[in-house]
Amino acid sequence: MRSSLFFWLAVSTLILAAAKKHAKCNMHEVYPPSQKTLPSGENKTVEWFTLNLDAKPEDRWTGLVKPKTEQIQNLINVVTDLLKKIMSEKKFEATMTLLDAVVDLEMAAFPLDYGREVDGINKATGIHKTELFILQMAYELWGLCTSTVVQDANGEIWHGRNLDFGLFPSFDFKNLTWTLTEALRPLVVNVDVKKGGRTMYFSTTYAGFAGVITGMKKGAFSISVDSRFDSKFDIGLIKWIFGNHKHHELTFTVRQAFEDPSITNYSQAYDFLNGATMIGPSYIIMGGVKPGEGAVISKDASTIDVMSLESALNNGTFFVLETNYDNWKPAPFFDDRRNPAKECLAQLGPDRINGFTGLYNVLSAKPNLNKLTTYTTLMHVKSGAYNLIGNIAKAGVPFGDGLS
Repeated sequence: MRSSLFFWLAVSTLILAAAKKHAKCNMHEVYPPSQKTLPSGENKTVEWFTLNLDAKPEDRWTGLVKPKTEQIQNLINVVTDLLKKIMSEKKFEATMTLLDAVVDLEMAAFPLDYGREVDGINKATGIHKTELFILQMAYELWGLCTSTVVQDANGEIWHGRNLDFGLFPSFDFKNLTWTLTEALRPLVVNVDVKKGGRTMYFSTTYAGFAGVITGMKKGAFSISVDSRFDSKFDIGLIKWIFGNHKHHELTFTVRQAFEDPSITNYSQAYDFLNGATMIGPSYIIMGGVKPGEGAVISKDASTIDVMSLESALNNGTFFVLETNYDNWKPAPFFDDRRNPAKECLAQLGPDRINGFTGLYNVLSAKPNLNKLTTYTTLMHVKSGAYNLIGNIAKAGVPFGDGLS
């Protein structure tokens, strides 16, 4: 299946090549955002939901997902239609039959009680359990993102990310939009995760999805996850489905880092995630509180490279940045979000990053802001400031032309 994804990536290149001319910094002063709604109609101010870990796992998400059942099913329909295009309908149906037989065993292998949470989403919405299982795995196939951790002139650590979602065969040529992305935007939600009546951490997710893609624990650490593409994901996923559960699903492992009571600071979270063996490839971007606390962890299944903020500072820069390609290799010409973002950060420098203002302006510059963008999150671990803004490019080419 991964080879099919690369095929669709090649097809998408014909569209994305239009963005090549924008492979430079195009930053403007846009923070705080003036518009209250996105061009697509959604509110830029994203709702908050309280996830109570003291509740039964089966009940935790009910208040969020039940009113959004139709939207979640629409998202799943888009995902399954895309999989049919990638795999062929016959292979997809055969895979669904296989997964139907083992889905309870697969979800029981999720860490802690997360499988029971997905069971609860199934009961609250009536959505097919196997489809919900596929949704939990979808980010590892389709995510495109930009994440950066910067240290300002005062030694403060700031973490920002755009989450872009929905590439490959999901382009709507009639409306010049990405079908999967449009289905995701109405489901974006901030989550205040509480235990014992106290906030453990904040995260941003999509209703129906129980993992953590973006999150922050005040006074401790922040994490964002970016997809990494290679030819090995299928192997790990197939082994996992057939019962080899010694490797870990990425977004649930990230969530586990936030909820493990023994993980209380950046160093402990870093050691846990750096040492974890995942199902497939990924980038884990981390920020902390103290000067130098920041890193991009690049993984196949195990870690293959770490780009630390401390090393970056020693080498004369003040940030680490990751999109979806190995940072030790040139960015691909058809999707160069890396160099424009680095150029924008360099223009600001540590003296003018100005916290969320500079981060948002960088992440709102084309091509980092584009029609695949579903949200921008800004995090300051030391103060606990957590700002999520629904985001999308206004107009122009489908990938990265226009301001929020």
